[in-house]
Amino acid sequence: MSSKHYSAGIAARLGRLSAAALLVAGTAVGAVSPNWWVDIKNDRVDSVKTELALGEDPNVKSADGEPAIMQAIRDQAWGVYDLLSRHRALDVNITNKNNETPLMYLAIVGDVERSKALIARGAQVNRLGWTPLHYAASKGQVKMVNFLMANKALVDAPSPDGTTPLMMAAFSGSEDTVRALLDAGAEVTTQNLSKLDAADWARNKNFTSLADRLDALIDNTLAQRYGRQGGPAAAVARPVAPIAPQVQAPRAPSAPSPTLASDPNAPTLASDPNQTPEAGSTSRYFDLDRFERQDN
Repeated sequence: MSSKHYSAGIAARLGRLSAAALLVAGTAVGAVSPNWWVDIKNDRVDSVKTELALGEDPNVKSADGEPAIMQAIRDQAWGVYDLLSRHRALDVNITNKNNETPLMYLAIVGDVERSKALIARGAQVNRLGWTPLHYAASKGQVKMVNFLMANKALVDAPSPDGTTPLMMAAFSGSEDTVRALLDAGAEVTTQNLSKLDAADWARNKNFTSLADRLDALIDNTLAQRYGRQGGPAAAVARPVAPIAPQVQAPRAPSAPSPTLASDPNAPTLASDPNQTPEAGSTSRYFDLDRFERQDN
């Protein structure tokens, strides 16, 4: 081989190596294909498949910190979701800036079958802070609540401010969901750090009948627990009215709900969908309305 041909071969190989290095560097800094987010929003499965084949990272996050698979849920782009959920490099416990996971999003929309597949891949049912069970309960997704509990979800899991799934079920107004959690052993007397119990959460959303029955159940529970043992007796127990089945949870309003208590540390519905939970003993509640807004 002549020195001229040898030099040309070296130059060609160096050129290929340089191109490969640029490709790797582009992936490392999280660069995305120009149409990636548009393709997700419009559920263009073939386009997303091509972009993945060309080296797109399935774990890439948007400028707002939303992982691609969670954006697909928000966009109801289920074809793209299914594609991403099967990708071998997907982090099934990836979080957004609010420390939410894909399973938490599936819980809030009540998709049991996709949750089952994600859990099979290692998605965490139990975690510190808000959990998928909180999210399912907050929307009255009783089938999802039962599914998560069947997969060892902690029925009384506390959020950072002590709010439990039962409180979230009461907040949703879904009596079926409240009953499912109580039947699984949820502690009805628990209060969060703002001294709110499940009855308070129901009453602050004007589910008065449900709140009254939860109050009665709390009174009876405390009376039985302490009154018979000579301890501090609760208020005189009232008859517990049965929780009626088949009551549908209301559609969440488009406007953010008001603060649930006058205490400045009381949990609120964040008006900003990008609100990050506060550190410390209290936290802001996630934005329940984001899945029903037209601009999402």
